[in-house]
Amino acid sequence: MNVPYAACEALVAVVAVAGNAFVIIAFHRERRLRRRTNYYIVSLAVADLLVGLLGIPFALLASVGLPHDLYACLFTVSLLVVLCTISIFCLVAVSVDRYWAILHPLGYSRNVSTKKAVGEWRPLPPPRERGGTHWRG
Repeated sequence: MNVPYAACEALVAVVAVAGNAFVIIAFHRERRLRRRTNYYIVSLAVADLLVGLLGIPFALLASVGLPHDLYACLFTVSLLVVLCTISIFCLVAVSVDRYWAILHPLGYSRNVSTKKAVGEWRPLPPPRERGGTHWRG
């Protein structure tokens, strides 16, 4: 086992868990932080918290050859890939949100709401209530 590598990974895991936990706690306690963009930041913090809690320890286990069972090994490596991918997609969401807000500020404030950022979408009414095939929303 490479001790300096394991120590650096453990340090990164502790800092990631502590820092992202602070972000989540601050968002939860301060109502003023509950804005459109900050929901994306908190989703990134949750994803990175899970990487620190689960992903990095599993990466350390994989680096020393554990677990020995094929299915457990596949599970740990798959979980690591999924957690890192989720974190990357959250970072992309933050980037796209900021890009749109900077380049199209009027359209952004008109079209993006906190409910849309959180994912509370209003379902479409049944076809009869839309007025036939010429309904435009």
